[in-house]
Amino acid sequence: MTAREAGIFDTLGYHEYADHDDLVRRLTSNIDPEPLSFSLELDHRVPMYLVEPPVKGLAVTAMISRLKKARYRYRSFIPGEDVRLSATDAIRQVAASSGVLVAIEDPAKSHAQVHNIRSLFVAGLADGMGKPLVVLCPTGTDAPLDVRDDVKYYRDEGDIAQHIAELALEVTDHLQQDAPPPIDTASLLQSLHIGDPTAENEMATLSEYYLQTHEYQQSLQGHVNLAVGRKGSGKTALFIQLRDKIRSDKRNVVVDLRPEGYQLIKLKEDMLAHLSEGSRQHLITAFWEYLILLEVAYKLLEKDQYTYKHNHATRELYLELKATYKVEDFSAEGDFSERLALLSLRISDDYRTRYGAGTNQRLTTDQVTELLYRHDLAKLRGQITSYLERKAAVWILFDNLDKGWSTQGVDEIDATVLRCLIDAGRKIEREMRRAGRSLHCIVFVRNDVYEHIMSRSADYGKEMRAVLDWTEPDLLREMLRLRLVSALDAKARDIPFEQIWPTFCVSHYHGEESADYLIERSLMRPRIVL
Repeated sequence: MTAREAGIFDTLGYHEYADHDDLVRRLTSNIDPEPLSFSLELDHRVPMYLVEPPVKGLAVTAMISRLKKARYRYRSFIPGEDVRLSATDAIRQVAASSGVLVAIEDPAKSHAQVHNIRSLFVAGLADGMGKPLVVLCPTGTDAPLDVRDDVKYYRDEGDIAQHIAELALEVTDHLQQDAPPPIDTASLLQSLHIGDPTAENEMATLSEYYLQTHEYQQSLQGHVNLAVGRKGSGKTALFIQLRDKIRSDKRNVVVDLRPEGYQLIKLKEDMLAHLSEGSRQHLITAFWEYLILLEVAYKLLEKDQYTYKHNHATRELYLELKATYKVEDFSAEGDFSERLALLSLRISDDYRTRYGAGTNQRLTTDQVTELLYRHDLAKLRGQITSYLERKAAVWILFDNLDKGWSTQGVDEIDATVLRCLIDAGRKIEREMRRAGRSLHCIVFVRNDVYEHIMSRSADYGKEMRAVLDWTEPDLLREMLRLRLVSALDAKARDIPFEQIWPTFCVSHYHGEESADYLIERSLMRPRIVL
């Protein structure tokens, strides 16, 4: 059962046997010595590969944050997106990498065995291919004997940062090595790569074959504040394309935020579950408004940290905003995931200290203010408004908050968290537009979650939405054509689908045109066809 869940060994190929004699014949017969074929070409744009556990925590958040700080893009295996890790994909990913990062989980955790099998398989590939490798393991956990001397133990985020800092230096050296001579060991079909089923792994290449749909154009023009679609319909791909297109204009400010539900678990368990409905909605809306303003300020300070010194028009504004943003008892370090987790942890601890664990607690506006804010919010909002006079537009993009939520039913508190985020985004949009500033906030959400939260909202149906569900087979056919053409020859963009498809696939299957057979069955989730 574990092997089936891990998904590695059942994709390598196997022989069935009936009895003892049949097994002996299998083991003593000729074994094809030809190794599995793979490309030796490194991916210089996205050099890192990591295996994420099914359940994320602060350790995984720290790993990803430190990779981002090292300015290395990464590809990853995400159990929530890919149920099983195929051996061929693991080999391809490791072969293209200049560094591999995996973590061993405590065996006491329910998901640990399957995750550790995947992690150690990938680690073995990296070791065999001579790739820079770090295997992280929490202190106090017994690593398997065969890797116990090689794992890097950690107690806290500082240890993780140190181990990844050492890995970053090795990755840099590996990237600077002379490329090996090309070895053509694969057939045309084996060497074909039309992108990754997980959009997060395509950040560096997606623009080469992205299909600009009507929904993309509507979003780019600022006509929507919600992007709604089924899982696998392209929400994250739209998020990436919008972000990259908008920030190509240096006058724009793009605040791209990808929180995940687990980062709010402590806030939910220790605080939100004990509040009355009215207090809960008031606090969560104020929380999101506060967080959005903080992240806009953070992005402005980050964007102009080198230019403000030579720009007399923004220097004083920059210094004033920086003084207001950086206050005591507030951490501005790390990436957004770390800042969100620390902020929710701080609010949860303060609430428990002040009010205990009583149920149906009602909070006044003043109590919410005392609990949430470490900044002069009115002053911060005013300074941001003044600063944005010298910018073209601000775009706030929220993705991933509903990642991991069950499709069988959304928790009431989770639904309130998302509904309040949408309300907070609309409120800030209105305030900025009244001040003459251009600000757009788009939240990316699954359609089942959207239907659930909006069915209980007075504004149901009034949101400006971009619905990403695919209903036109011809659009999916064009998307597939762009990827195939890009994989073969980026310059030959005009090759028709009918000409390129027979190169890779039989023309018909069970009397049905083979492309139609695949496309018609993939409309619900286009990622399947990839």
